[in-house]
Amino acid sequence: MSPTKNVSPRERQRRDYLLSSPLGAATRAIHLGQHEAGLDQFPVPALICNSAALLDSVEAGRDMLGNAEGENFAYQRYANPTVSVLEAKFRAIEHCAYSLAVNSGMTACLLVFRALLGAGDHVIVPRGLFYEVIEQLEHETRQRGMTLSVIEAYETAAFQAALRPDTRMIFIEAPTNPAFLDINIAELAKLCMKNAVLLVVDNTFLTPLCQKPLSLGAAVTLYSTTKHINGHGDVMGGMVSTNDPDLFKALKSYRESAGLILDPFSAWLTVRGLRTLALRLKKHADNALAVIAMLNQEFPTLQWRAVWSTRSAQANGIDPSLHTGLIAIVLPSQEAGTIFVSQLQLIRTGTTFGNIESLCYHYGSFARAGGTDLERMGVPRGLVRISVGLEDTDDINADIRRALRLAMLTQASAAGEVSPV
Repeated sequence: MSPTKNVSPRERQRRDYLLSSPLGAATRAIHLGQHEAGLDQFPVPALICNSAALLDSVEAGRDMLGNAEGENFAYQRYANPTVSVLEAKFRAIEHCAYSLAVNSGMTACLLVFRALLGAGDHVIVPRGLFYEVIEQLEHETRQRGMTLSVIEAYETAAFQAALRPDTRMIFIEAPTNPAFLDINIAELAKLCMKNAVLLVVDNTFLTPLCQKPLSLGAAVTLYSTTKHINGHGDVMGGMVSTNDPDLFKALKSYRESAGLILDPFSAWLTVRGLRTLALRLKKHADNALAVIAMLNQEFPTLQWRAVWSTRSAQANGIDPSLHTGLIAIVLPSQEAGTIFVSQLQLIRTGTTFGNIESLCYHYGSFARAGGTDLERMGVPRGLVRISVGLEDTDDINADIRRALRLAMLTQASAAGEVSPV
């Protein structure tokens, strides 16, 4: 499908305007993307599910199948118009040259490791990285003759101390999930560039509307689009982005050969979510700030953490009214955390975040015996992550307030103390 096929002069004029104007994030997410897949005529991007496109002629087939730089719609494992719309929209809000959609956030990690690492390479990650990513990397290093260093500190100096001549990649989250520990991306990027090391940043926690690691010097960003980017809890997906043509070529080649591309229906649902991302992040932010205000007023001794409290140095011109509404309440013990989540009525317990409904997760209640060492990750046993959703603010606060009072009263009663609330 050609982006220029059957385009009216009026639509071509509109396309040129959109591409040349300094549009805001919400406008870009709504209007950009369709033209690159030749779908300008549809206000809602079309869902195109064909597993293969029919070739008009031998010459057209040769052009499509032999064009390694372009979109090969001849077979869905290579490219699909609906997936291409999602990728183009993502590039428009991340301000990057290349984006590739895959079928989950963990697949995005695997794509990066398989396409960009090889035998003899050394990788550095912080302890607070999502534990399943570390497990995936441990498997990769065992199977492929690579080495892995897991460091305990998050300052740039700690990464520098772990560097070796064979270091190929540093992989981070910033901030970390769920400890909300920050890493200075710009400083670390300078260190990586100086030493010819790839800096890969999992930016799921903040999305490209709240933080742009590529503009801070990262080589690659990746996302679980399952979270805020889709935002509706009804699809899984991942995205990998870069500005480096050589990295893109390697990533695209591996995605095609391994068949990791996102399916069209999931892409279509994610486009729907992406178009409202800026609007949703504003409401997530407003509700989360209201929760924090309530906690400060009614539970002044309770600890809390929030993603926006870590990002000031890396905001890089980002709209401060937008953030993902992720907070963590740190209760006095694991038992108090368990009681708190069991007493919530509106807010449900779930392993994901970023949905329109509020969700919580208490790592202490679900930690596997002999598994992840939460304390070494910087996660107190009483920490409960709350993904503040889009419900009415008063209803969210009422649910958290009531559950907190019950948890704190139960904790104090068990300890023979007088509750502070």
